[in-house]
Amino acid sequence: MQYKTYPAPAALKSYVRYFWSCDSFDEQAPKVRIKSFADRFPRLVYQNLHEFDPLRNAQGRDVPYCYVCGVDTQHTETSMGGRFSHFGVSFYPNAMHAFFKISANELVNETVEMNLFSKTGIHIKLDNAASHYERIEILSRYLYDKLFYANKEESLIRGMMACDELNSETNLFALQKKYKISERQLERKFKSTVGVSPKKLQRIIRFEEALNRLSSADYKQLGAIAYALNYSDQSHFNKDFKSFSGMTPLEFIKTGNVGGDSSSFIYTGD
Repeated sequence: MQYKTYPAPAALKSYVRYFWSCDSFDEQAPKVRIKSFADRFPRLVYQNLHEFDPLRNAQGRDVPYCYVCGVDTQHTETSMGGRFSHFGVSFYPNAMHAFFKISANELVNETVEMNLFSKTGIHIKLDNAASHYERIEILSRYLYDKLFYANKEESLIRGMMACDELNSETNLFALQKKYKISERQLERKFKSTVGVSPKKLQRIIRFEEALNRLSSADYKQLGAIAYALNYSDQSHFNKDFKSFSGMTPLEFIKTGNVGGDSSSFIYTGD
């Protein structure tokens, strides 16, 4: 399997983290299951189905060959054959609202066909592209053209994201005071622009920090990691981690098959 990331153009860096591709050309490769975790970064995914296998959801149905999804607050599972070719974009949390001018909470935990968002046939252009590099050019032009002047609400949240003002330890009351807004106003702005409340986003960020620590840890360090992440005890750590990943921290350590993109998924055999 070949996983690669490609930098975003300067004009899109406030919204696009990077482009990526993931390919497997081995004719003998076994079927793959992908366990995806909660993830604060929305994405656009294109599947090349020309002689390659499609993703299938937990119910066995094909996933759209070109789709977008918003912030994920829960774990999911998909599967596919051993040969595949995928390309995509990893966005910052505020990007769906900026590009598609919809309330981001409509996309939380949703997978939506790209042709419902675009009448320009962007999915067909991606399908006709000769390489991932050509897809980067196509999507960069498309996304740049989608950027109009941001409204005040989106600019506020984008500014917070750019300055990394919201992390797992941010004092939300201090943030409200700085921007002279109420708790309810802050929550409304986040749900519209990002899709979830600031408290929910903080929990996902802390979960991501746990994933990063666990990726190079062993079971003897679980108590120390729970303490470092400010959980009251290891039991609360285990419960929170399982709600976002579908497995305990110890089960995650034992897998040893972490995928790319912020350790937000793992590959397992059929």
